[in-house]
Amino acid sequence: MQKRIITTAGLIAILGLGATTAQASGFDGGYIGGQVGGASYDIDASLSGLGSLSGLSGTGAVGGLFAGYGGVSSGGVYGGVEIDAQIEDADATVSIDGEGTAGVEARHSYGVTGRIGGLVSDNVLVYGLLGYQQTEVRSSVRGPGFVNGSDTDRINGPRIGAGVEVQRDTGWFMRGEVSYTAYSSESYGDLEIDPGATRVQFGLGYRF
Repeated sequence: MQKRIITTAGLIAILGLGATTAQASGFDGGYIGGQVGGASYDIDASLSGLGSLSGLSGTGAVGGLFAGYGGVSSGGVYGGVEIDAQIEDADATVSIDGEGTAGVEARHSYGVTGRIGGLVSDNVLVYGLLGYQQTEVRSSVRGPGFVNGSDTDRINGPRIGAGVEVQRDTGWFMRGEVSYTAYSSESYGDLEIDPGATRVQFGLGYRF
């Protein structure tokens, strides 16, 4: 799965950077930064013997670090690649017919993302993103008549989204970004989950 993450983002970066020239741009080079925001998980779930479960969704805060490299072509097309590491506290819990509960808690998230966009002015970049995200989650089932237990695992999936970035002459930049990750299905005893997550984040970084 890690190879698929790197390959996907790498191809995007190659396509975006292939036309890059020596033309100076405020968006050329490497950068680092931090971001904060919120995550909303919408989870389709099923429990053995009971069918599907409704109401398994949750929101929480998310924050972390990012680093990347990119450049702008002579035609004003931006291409780059970025990695991120984040901490999350989103959790979702649902009652099972008053007999118990099923829950999923997101903890940590890591990703590699390719970014392609264009300049709308000298210091404003609008971009789309495509990559892969890996998130550590803890799932649990509690209640009489079920296979009780909990497990910590990593779920993976493709991530798509869009954002806008404003570059300052001092090297500092601000960004706003929204993305959606469609994770693969996972099973934990009697519980099977099919999660997706929407994240809205605001960041501050420095380009060098």
